[in-house]
Amino acid sequence: MKTATSELTRREREVAGLLAHGLTNREIAAQLFIAERTAEHHVEQIRNKLGFHTRSQVAVWAATAVPEKPAVSRTTDAANAFTIRNDLPRVPSIWRRAPLVAAVAAVLIAGTVLAYAPQFRQPAPPSISALDTVVRIDGVTGELIGKAATSMRGSELAIGGGAIWEVSYTARTLSRIDPNTLAVAASYGVPGAAPPVAVAFGAESVWVATAFGNKSLWRFDPKTEQFAQPVELSSGLSAVAFAADAVWVANKSDDIVYRVDPRTDTLTARIPVGDGPEAMAVDFGAVWVVNGVGSTLTRIDAATAAPSATIALRALPSAIATGDGAVWVASESSSLLFKIDPLTNTAVQIPLGLRPSGVVVTRSALWVADGVTGRLARIDPVNSKVLSAAGVSGSVEGLAADDRSVWATVHVIPPPPVASDLTALRGGTLRVVMPAWASSELANTEGPPDSLDPQINVTLDSGELFRCCLLRTLVSHTGHSYRDGGADLQPDLAAELPEVSIDGLVWTFHLRPGAHYAPPLDNVTITAGDFVRALQRDARVENSGADFFSPIDGFDDYRNRRATAILGLEVPDPLTLKVHLTEITGDLPYRFAISDTAPLPPLPGDANAEFGVATGHDTGYGRFLVASGPYMIEGSNALDFSLGSERQPPASGFRPGRSLTLVRNPSWTRIADPLRPAYVDRIEITIGGSDDDAAELIDGGRADVSLRGSPPPQVMPWLVDKIRADPRLGRVEVNSRDFLRAITMNVAVPPFDDVHVRRAVNYIIDKRALIEAHGGDLTGRVLTHYVPDSLENDALSAYDPYATPDEKGSLELARQELRLSRYDPEGIGSCGAPECKHVLSLTIPGGASLFPRLFGGFPRLGALIAGDLSRIGITLDVQSPQDSFGQLDDPATHTPLRLTVGLGPNFASASSTFPADFGSAAIGTTNSSLVGATPEQLRTWAYSVSSVPSLDARIHECMQGGLRESRCWTALDLYLMEKIVAVAPYTSETVIDVVPTRVINYAFDQSNDEIALDQLAVQH
Repeated sequence: MKTATSELTRREREVAGLLAHGLTNREIAAQLFIAERTAEHHVEQIRNKLGFHTRSQVAVWAATAVPEKPAVSRTTDAANAFTIRNDLPRVPSIWRRAPLVAAVAAVLIAGTVLAYAPQFRQPAPPSISALDTVVRIDGVTGELIGKAATSMRGSELAIGGGAIWEVSYTARTLSRIDPNTLAVAASYGVPGAAPPVAVAFGAESVWVATAFGNKSLWRFDPKTEQFAQPVELSSGLSAVAFAADAVWVANKSDDIVYRVDPRTDTLTARIPVGDGPEAMAVDFGAVWVVNGVGSTLTRIDAATAAPSATIALRALPSAIATGDGAVWVASESSSLLFKIDPLTNTAVQIPLGLRPSGVVVTRSALWVADGVTGRLARIDPVNSKVLSAAGVSGSVEGLAADDRSVWATVHVIPPPPVASDLTALRGGTLRVVMPAWASSELANTEGPPDSLDPQINVTLDSGELFRCCLLRTLVSHTGHSYRDGGADLQPDLAAELPEVSIDGLVWTFHLRPGAHYAPPLDNVTITAGDFVRALQRDARVENSGADFFSPIDGFDDYRNRRATAILGLEVPDPLTLKVHLTEITGDLPYRFAISDTAPLPPLPGDANAEFGVATGHDTGYGRFLVASGPYMIEGSNALDFSLGSERQPPASGFRPGRSLTLVRNPSWTRIADPLRPAYVDRIEITIGGSDDDAAELIDGGRADVSLRGSPPPQVMPWLVDKIRADPRLGRVEVNSRDFLRAITMNVAVPPFDDVHVRRAVNYIIDKRALIEAHGGDLTGRVLTHYVPDSLENDALSAYDPYATPDEKGSLELARQELRLSRYDPEGIGSCGAPECKHVLSLTIPGGASLFPRLFGGFPRLGALIAGDLSRIGITLDVQSPQDSFGQLDDPATHTPLRLTVGLGPNFASASSTFPADFGSAAIGTTNSSLVGATPEQLRTWAYSVSSVPSLDARIHECMQGGLRESRCWTALDLYLMEKIVAVAPYTSETVIDVVPTRVINYAFDQSNDEIALDQLAVQH
């Protein structure tokens, strides 16, 4: 039995401690303010890591192994001349709160309590993170008065009832802050599983709007510290305000504003507004609503609840405030401030020298926040001149003001996790086996020449080898799960995250000085020009990643040989790279984390060689690769670039299709690379052989881990079962692969041109059966929405718009939707029209990988789905052609369904999913749903429908980037699943890693969905 908790994460130790007190997953979720599904995942991970089979085993172990959290006193911030109070009642540690939760739960079950109350109350925690604060700024002088340290990242603020109220989107909490003492008096878990998106104060209550579900507007009584029963509205809420004795709530999905009577908590009006209402303010007898998608401002008469004007803004708005006789609208993407005259409804455009994400008005001035940089500008509301500026160390997301002060939430990005003691863990050889997989250019036994080329055909396995070991990029990731920060972007060869210009079109990277390449070029310093060289090669070689860099000015001209250089890449000095864009591309830093951008050193003796040392290796540079990471290919020190490319001997340590050996790069130092601990001295990778061979090597102690970027299972089930049965042999780790299986529907083909049919498909699928057919719970988890949880930080982990009992599908719910469809002429809940019969449906063909060999592969999944749809009258003609992707990508084929399509991000941002799967520009390549097709295109391809829904405007809004980009994509996920419904997700695939006891310090790299080789250490 395990006796230490070192292999558990901090959150897992907390969960284990609550298990020791007998809490259920639901109670754990309420206690830690996480989704129940997230709690379930943590429990499963604990069992896997510790080798236990039951919760009770974990509980018994945790009762003796998990220490209680000691109380930590709060600190005094002398620099800001205020003290965070420590005279509040002492708070018991969370391990002692189980009896209270159980008692409250019993009362709730008995039906005697109708309000949501004490079990959600979390008194101010004893341990405070210095990274998250609420700051107070003097509204007259702009001086920082003080700050209140909080334990969670704040997202929105409201003022009222003698308190500052903060909601946290990520922690799902409501916090009360005393404005006089700047102490967090208490935090309360927001009921339900949805994150709070907005907060307002009125009618002696705090009103909290949440992102999804019908129970989406919550009323909190500050006196009783209770949440009342929710006001049932709908998913997609985005803003809330109080005025004219009413609560006003914006719904971004439905493009409406609700009016709620606070005396009865009832809905009294539904008011249509522009596309994508984002924020609201109330003044001058009106409710003012900025529409983020439509770039308009809607004016609603507060007395009649009727729209009275629509004002065009000519820029995407991001925030709104009223005061000093005007309505003020900020546009973060356009660096503009609009001043609207409430008498004439005319707008005046004011350019700003910052990107305004928030705006508030005090008694004496207008304040605008640049949330990304943490700058706050004080502006004269009469002449619009900047009077002064203040800055905070971090990003500013929430902003509020009273007559005297400006209040802002501040968040500092956590630094990379501190690596374990190098002296104890460093050294030894890690033995990796990479079984043959035909779809991988690296694990392909034929040894294609483009193996291990950073700009050509990079699959998941070689992508991980580049990140962990061989190459550094300007920005990168830490090699951890997203729950441990692995999806967050961090500076790598850049000294800090890039600066962005006011217009959003110029990004500036500043390099760390003194970084060198591996031998034989260890005397060559890495400079900005090396990244230009890499992008030049990326544009010219045959690859699939070059499209990511098309927004760079001149990139496509160079790519198509209309120019001899990429105009938009500027090198002012050796340590500065400026990237000029032709359109705002908010996710540009994420694109610079992929291996295509890794620096290419100049060619010795020919500094003008277009592709540096890769010149002449257009079909494959991998065997000649010069490393910049902690490892290099064995024998690369003997590379001789003075010879012509055809005469250069390759590095001896890489034999494509057979083996790859990595050794330490003597130019690399741990102190100059905070992202990669690189514990082992040597990594020996055996390529080829069967999955059985790989399992035998690990089982026999001749290999340590397996590296396989394929769909699950990645290792033989018998080995998984053996390790799980005997914890002395090691453990089994299961992580999200960020790859989903889904049905995609062509919305231009009957009957799938009807949204009710598409919703019925979502309801009828037996997702549980599809999981079992895919190999069971180890190989996947039921998926309920489109974007992987890792890209949304679990914001929608509990979101299930088509929930059915045990996820097995519901005939009745599917029939209810079909009765609303024109393809059910008899109204019996069955698709009875001729278009519902013999529907062509394609699956990925079978293959030689483990999935088809052990479980029947994708054709079997297709047969199960066909059986499900037949229950509602849709009969499928399932085919699995070898050219299924070519057929699906051609709109002229009119293919209605893809049953087993795999969807996933190209990099760690949802911006790499929506445009590829549902953007109109991707029709004919990766968008087979035809969402966004124009009437002209539909006529050209001979479709009978004349129009289909589009996501282009909403995608465009999110692509602007900015502070709330992630929340924008999450809102679009909701919109896709409930309004467009072009997809029916059913499985989120996993990565299964068998970790023998010889391997210690295990970690999973979320950015590449693979075991993180640089984080592994071995006993030696």
